[in-house]
Amino acid sequence: MFSLLASATALILVILVTILMTILVNGVQGLSFKLIFTAPSTEFFYGARPAIFGTIFLILGAVAISLPLGLFTAIYLNEYAREGPILTIIRQAISNLAAVPSIIFGLFGYAFFVLILNFGKSMLAAWCTLACMMLPTIIRTSEEALKNVPREYREGSMALGITKWRTIRHVVLPAAAPGISTGVILALGRAAGETAAILFVGASSLSAGAFTGFLSRFSALPYQLYLMVVDAPSDTRPIQWAIALILIIIVFGFNIIAIVIRNRSEAKRR
Repeated sequence: MFSLLASATALILVILVTILMTILVNGVQGLSFKLIFTAPSTEFFYGARPAIFGTIFLILGAVAISLPLGLFTAIYLNEYAREGPILTIIRQAISNLAAVPSIIFGLFGYAFFVLILNFGKSMLAAWCTLACMMLPTIIRTSEEALKNVPREYREGSMALGITKWRTIRHVVLPAAAPGISTGVILALGRAAGETAAILFVGASSLSAGAFTGFLSRFSALPYQLYLMVVDAPSDTRPIQWAIALILIIIVFGFNIIAIVIRNRSEAKRR
Protein backbone atom coordinates (compact mmCIF):
# COMPACT_ATOMS: atom_id res chain seq x y z
CA MET A 1 0.00 0.00 0.00
CA PHE A 2 2.83 2.38 0.88
CA SER A 3 4.54 1.76 -2.46
CA LEU A 4 1.26 2.42 -4.29
CA LEU A 5 0.76 5.72 -2.47
CA ALA A 6 4.38 6.69 -3.07
CA SER A 7 4.06 5.90 -6.79
CA ALA A 8 0.85 7.93 -7.09
CA THR A 9 2.47 10.87 -5.29
CA ALA A 10 5.57 10.66 -7.48
CA LEU A 11 3.42 10.57 -10.63
CA ILE A 12 1.49 13.67 -9.56
CA LEU A 13 4.73 15.49 -8.76
CA VAL A 14 6.22 14.56 -12.14
CA ILE A 15 3.12 15.85 -13.96
CA LEU A 16 3.10 19.07 -11.91
CA VAL A 17 6.81 19.73 -12.42
CA THR A 18 6.50 18.98 -16.15
CA ILE A 19 3.68 21.49 -16.55
CA LEU A 20 5.48 24.18 -14.57
CA MET A 21 8.80 23.64 -16.34
CA THR A 22 7.10 23.73 -19.75
CA ILE A 23 5.47 27.07 -18.93
CA LEU A 24 8.69 28.39 -17.39
CA VAL A 25 10.99 27.42 -20.27
CA ASN A 26 8.64 28.68 -22.97
CA GLY A 27 7.48 31.71 -20.99
CA VAL A 28 10.96 33.05 -20.33
CA GLN A 29 11.59 33.24 -24.08
CA GLY A 30 8.73 35.70 -24.56
CA LEU A 31 9.14 37.60 -21.30
CA SER A 32 10.42 41.15 -21.57
CA PHE A 33 10.16 44.55 -19.89
CA LYS A 34 8.23 45.75 -22.92
CA LEU A 35 5.61 43.08 -22.38
CA ILE A 36 5.24 43.80 -18.66
CA PHE A 37 5.39 47.59 -18.56
CA THR A 38 3.57 48.69 -21.73
CA ALA A 39 -0.02 48.58 -22.89
CA PRO A 40 -0.98 46.97 -26.21
CA SER A 41 -1.37 49.53 -28.99
CA THR A 42 -3.07 47.06 -31.32
CA GLU A 43 -5.15 44.00 -30.67
CA PHE A 44 -2.27 41.53 -30.49
CA PHE A 45 0.66 43.84 -29.84
CA TYR A 46 3.09 43.44 -26.98
CA GLY A 47 1.96 44.92 -23.71
CA ALA A 48 0.27 43.22 -20.79
CA ARG A 49 0.42 46.02 -18.21
CA PRO A 50 -3.36 46.70 -18.12
CA ALA A 51 -4.06 42.97 -17.87
CA ILE A 52 -1.52 42.53 -15.07
CA PHE A 53 -2.96 45.35 -12.97
CA GLY A 54 -6.49 44.28 -13.86
CA THR A 55 -5.77 40.75 -12.61
CA ILE A 56 -4.28 42.02 -9.35
CA PHE A 57 -7.24 44.35 -8.69
CA LEU A 58 -9.61 41.54 -9.63
CA ILE A 59 -8.09 39.16 -7.07
CA LEU A 60 -7.89 41.75 -4.30
CA GLY A 61 -11.49 42.87 -4.77
CA ALA A 62 -12.89 39.34 -4.93
CA VAL A 63 -11.03 38.33 -1.75
CA ALA A 64 -12.12 41.53 0.04
CA ILE A 65 -15.77 40.66 -0.67
CA SER A 66 -15.74 36.88 -0.25
CA LEU A 67 -13.51 36.53 2.83
CA PRO A 68 -15.64 38.45 5.38
CA LEU A 69 -18.90 37.06 3.97
CA GLY A 70 -17.58 33.50 3.93
CA LEU A 71 -16.02 33.79 7.37
CA PHE A 72 -19.13 35.24 9.03
CA THR A 73 -21.27 32.56 7.39
CA ALA A 74 -18.94 29.82 8.64
CA ILE A 75 -19.01 31.30 12.15
CA TYR A 76 -22.80 31.35 12.16
CA LEU A 77 -23.12 27.79 10.82
CA ASN A 78 -20.61 26.36 13.30
CA GLU A 79 -21.12 28.48 16.41
CA TYR A 80 -24.74 29.67 16.39
CA ALA A 81 -26.94 27.58 14.07
CA ARG A 82 -28.79 24.61 15.55
CA GLU A 83 -28.11 21.21 14.09
CA GLY A 84 -31.01 19.85 12.10
CA PRO A 85 -32.35 19.06 8.62
CA ILE A 86 -32.31 22.70 7.48
CA LEU A 87 -28.66 23.14 8.44
CA THR A 88 -27.80 19.88 6.67
CA ILE A 89 -29.51 21.10 3.51
CA ILE A 90 -27.66 24.43 3.69
CA ARG A 91 -24.31 22.70 4.04
CA GLN A 92 -25.06 20.36 1.17
CA ALA A 93 -26.12 23.29 -1.01
CA ILE A 94 -22.85 25.08 -0.24
CA SER A 95 -20.87 21.96 -1.13
CA ASN A 96 -22.81 21.62 -4.39
CA LEU A 97 -22.09 25.25 -5.28
CA ALA A 98 -18.36 24.55 -4.97
CA ALA A 99 -18.68 22.12 -7.89
CA VAL A 100 -20.69 24.42 -10.18
CA PRO A 101 -18.80 25.23 -13.43
CA SER A 102 -17.41 28.74 -13.59
CA ILE A 103 -19.37 29.59 -16.73
CA ILE A 104 -22.59 29.18 -14.73
CA PHE A 105 -21.32 31.76 -12.25
CA GLY A 106 -20.49 33.99 -15.20
CA LEU A 107 -24.04 33.75 -16.56
CA PHE A 108 -25.46 34.38 -13.09
CA GLY A 109 -23.19 37.40 -12.68
CA TYR A 110 -24.31 38.78 -16.02
CA ALA A 111 -28.01 38.29 -15.25
CA PHE A 112 -27.92 39.52 -11.64
CA PHE A 113 -25.08 42.00 -11.21
CA VAL A 114 -24.88 43.41 -14.74
CA LEU A 115 -28.58 43.53 -15.65
CA ILE A 116 -30.68 43.43 -12.46
CA LEU A 117 -28.42 45.46 -10.14
CA ASN A 118 -27.33 47.58 -13.11
CA PHE A 119 -23.60 47.42 -12.34
CA GLY A 120 -22.98 47.15 -16.06
CA LYS A 121 -20.03 45.26 -17.43
CA SER A 122 -17.48 46.42 -14.91
CA MET A 123 -14.81 45.50 -12.40
CA LEU A 124 -17.44 45.64 -9.63
CA ALA A 125 -19.60 43.05 -11.40
CA ALA A 126 -16.54 40.85 -11.87
CA TRP A 127 -15.60 41.20 -8.19
CA CYS A 128 -19.07 40.11 -7.10
CA THR A 129 -19.16 37.23 -9.58
CA LEU A 130 -15.77 35.86 -8.53
CA ALA A 131 -16.69 36.38 -4.87
CA CYS A 132 -19.77 34.19 -5.37
CA MET A 133 -17.54 31.54 -6.93
CA MET A 134 -15.05 31.70 -4.04
CA LEU A 135 -17.63 31.72 -1.23
CA PRO A 136 -18.45 27.96 -1.12
CA THR A 137 -14.79 26.99 -0.75
CA ILE A 138 -14.12 29.64 1.91
CA ILE A 139 -17.26 28.74 3.87
CA ARG A 140 -16.63 24.99 3.92
CA THR A 141 -12.92 25.19 4.75
CA SER A 142 -13.49 27.89 7.38
CA GLU A 143 -16.25 25.87 9.01
CA GLU A 144 -14.02 22.79 9.14
CA ALA A 145 -11.22 24.88 10.64
CA LEU A 146 -13.59 26.17 13.33
CA LYS A 147 -14.79 22.64 14.08
CA ASN A 148 -11.21 21.50 14.62
CA VAL A 149 -10.67 24.02 17.43
CA PRO A 150 -10.96 22.04 20.70
CA ARG A 151 -14.16 22.67 22.66
CA GLU A 152 -12.03 23.17 25.78
CA TYR A 153 -10.83 26.49 24.32
CA ARG A 154 -14.38 27.80 24.20
CA GLU A 155 -15.39 26.38 27.59
CA GLY A 156 -12.28 27.72 29.32
CA SER A 157 -12.77 31.19 27.91
CA MET A 158 -16.47 31.39 28.71
CA ALA A 159 -15.83 30.02 32.22
CA LEU A 160 -13.82 33.19 32.83
CA GLY A 161 -16.89 35.28 32.05
CA ILE A 162 -15.90 36.21 28.51
CA THR A 163 -18.83 36.59 26.11
CA LYS A 164 -19.35 34.13 23.30
CA TRP A 165 -18.51 36.64 20.56
CA ARG A 166 -15.31 37.74 22.28
CA THR A 167 -14.40 34.08 22.74
CA ILE A 168 -14.90 33.47 19.04
CA ARG A 169 -13.00 36.59 18.09
CA HIS A 170 -10.01 36.28 20.43
CA VAL A 171 -9.75 32.51 21.02
CA VAL A 172 -11.44 30.48 18.30
CA LEU A 173 -10.55 32.52 15.21
CA PRO A 174 -6.81 32.75 15.98
CA ALA A 175 -6.73 28.99 16.53
CA ALA A 176 -8.59 28.39 13.26
CA ALA A 177 -6.57 30.93 11.25
CA PRO A 178 -4.29 28.36 9.51
CA GLY A 179 -7.26 26.40 8.16
CA ILE A 180 -9.06 29.57 7.10
CA SER A 181 -5.94 30.76 5.26
CA THR A 182 -5.76 27.44 3.44
CA GLY A 183 -9.34 27.89 2.25
CA VAL A 184 -8.57 31.39 1.00
CA ILE A 185 -5.55 30.06 -0.91
CA LEU A 186 -7.65 27.35 -2.58
CA ALA A 187 -10.42 29.78 -3.51
CA LEU A 188 -7.97 32.40 -4.73
CA GLY A 189 -6.17 29.89 -6.94
CA ARG A 190 -9.42 28.96 -8.64
CA ALA A 191 -10.66 32.51 -9.14
CA ALA A 192 -7.37 34.00 -10.36
CA GLY A 193 -7.26 31.92 -13.52
CA GLU A 194 -10.92 32.11 -14.47
CA THR A 195 -11.84 33.23 -17.96
CA ALA A 196 -15.41 32.02 -18.33
CA ALA A 197 -16.64 33.80 -15.19
CA ILE A 198 -15.31 37.22 -16.23
CA LEU A 199 -16.11 36.78 -19.92
CA PHE A 200 -19.72 37.90 -19.41
CA VAL A 201 -19.29 40.59 -16.77
CA GLY A 202 -16.64 43.04 -17.89
CA ALA A 203 -13.43 41.65 -19.36
CA SER A 204 -12.52 43.64 -22.46
CA SER A 205 -10.23 43.25 -25.45
CA LEU A 206 -6.45 43.28 -25.44
CA SER A 207 -6.35 46.89 -26.53
CA ALA A 208 -8.09 48.10 -23.37
CA GLY A 209 -6.42 50.91 -21.50
CA ALA A 210 -5.57 51.07 -17.83
CA PHE A 211 -8.17 50.35 -15.17
CA THR A 212 -10.01 53.62 -14.54
CA GLY A 213 -12.71 52.80 -12.01
CA PHE A 214 -14.88 50.20 -10.33
CA LEU A 215 -17.65 50.67 -12.89
CA SER A 216 -15.38 50.53 -15.93
CA ARG A 217 -14.40 47.53 -18.02
CA PHE A 218 -10.99 45.98 -17.52
CA SER A 219 -8.41 43.68 -19.00
CA ALA A 220 -7.23 40.52 -17.24
CA LEU A 221 -4.49 38.01 -17.97
CA PRO A 222 -6.75 34.92 -18.29
CA TYR A 223 -8.99 36.70 -20.78
CA GLN A 224 -6.05 38.16 -22.69
CA LEU A 225 -4.48 34.70 -22.92
CA TYR A 226 -7.76 33.23 -24.13
CA LEU A 227 -8.08 35.81 -26.91
CA MET A 228 -4.50 35.31 -28.04
CA VAL A 229 -4.76 31.52 -28.11
CA VAL A 230 -8.02 31.64 -30.09
CA ASP A 231 -7.38 34.48 -32.54
CA ALA A 232 -3.76 35.63 -32.46
CA PRO A 233 -1.24 34.82 -35.22
CA SER A 234 1.16 31.95 -34.59
CA ASP A 235 4.12 34.31 -34.18
CA THR A 236 2.65 35.52 -30.87
CA ARG A 237 3.09 32.07 -29.29
CA PRO A 238 6.07 33.18 -27.13
CA ILE A 239 3.96 36.06 -25.78
CA GLN A 240 1.17 33.62 -24.92
CA TRP A 241 3.58 31.48 -22.90
CA ALA A 242 4.94 34.61 -21.21
CA ILE A 243 1.44 35.74 -20.20
CA ALA A 244 0.76 32.28 -18.76
CA LEU A 245 4.00 32.53 -16.78
CA ILE A 246 3.10 35.99 -15.45
CA LEU A 247 -0.30 34.70 -14.33
CA ILE A 248 1.28 31.80 -12.47
CA ILE A 249 3.78 34.15 -10.80
CA ILE A 250 0.94 36.41 -9.62
CA VAL A 251 -1.03 33.46 -8.21
CA PHE A 252 2.08 32.09 -6.49
CA GLY A 253 2.77 35.54 -5.09
CA PHE A 254 -0.67 35.81 -3.50
CA ASN A 255 -0.35 32.26 -2.16
CA ILE A 256 3.01 33.07 -0.58
CA ILE A 257 1.52 36.17 1.07
CA ALA A 258 -1.33 34.07 2.48
CA ILE A 259 1.11 31.43 3.75
CA VAL A 260 3.28 34.08 5.43
CA ILE A 261 0.22 35.57 7.15
CA ARG A 262 -0.83 32.09 8.28
CA ASN A 263 2.62 31.25 9.65
CA ARG A 264 2.83 34.55 11.52
CA SER A 265 -0.58 33.98 13.10
CA GLU A 266 0.56 30.51 14.19
CA ALA A 267 3.77 31.94 15.64
CA LYS A 268 1.85 34.58 17.62
CA ARG A 269 -0.55 31.95 18.95
CA ARG A 270 2.34 29.89 20.25
